[in-house]
Amino acid sequence: MIDLEDSQKNKWSFKNTFLKEKEFKTSEFVVAIIANIIVLYIVNNLLNWNLSFIAPSFTEVLFILNVSIVANIVANIGFIVYQKGWFKTLVQIVLNIIGFIVANTLYTVFPFTFQTIAFAYILKFILIIGMVALVIATLVEVVRFILIYILKINS
Repeated sequence: MIDLEDSQKNKWSFKNTFLKEKEFKTSEFVVAIIANIIVLYIVNNLLNWNLSFIAPSFTEVLFILNVSIVANIVANIGFIVYQKGWFKTLVQIVLNIIGFIVANTLYTVFPFTFQTIAFAYILKFILIIGMVALVIATLVEVVRFILIYILKINS
């Protein structure tokens, strides 16, 4: 038998969890900036390192990778300077869209050469899962933005 009171509690618990805004922690943004700077350096030097699994076609994805990494750096600087929930949500939506474009470009161009074909299929599968996850994450952020900042449904 389903207890209606427990059902209502679970409903409100989910709503409060879904609509709850995460507290800003400046240290997280600083670490993200440093990590992105390191990744930016690595991505821009991969071809120079003559790695056997990186194809020359990597140059075709380099621009969008750089755009994504720089966008993440700028976003994290923005999060340090301006700590408002609506701003973080909107920027996260934009970053998710850029991330999807990066994953799609990597999938389409696929600038990798592996000795074993299984690695290529596994990486392509991971890219597809990533794109699906980014679409879901973007939809969640859009719904949260609408509920919290437009309809003003607060936890």
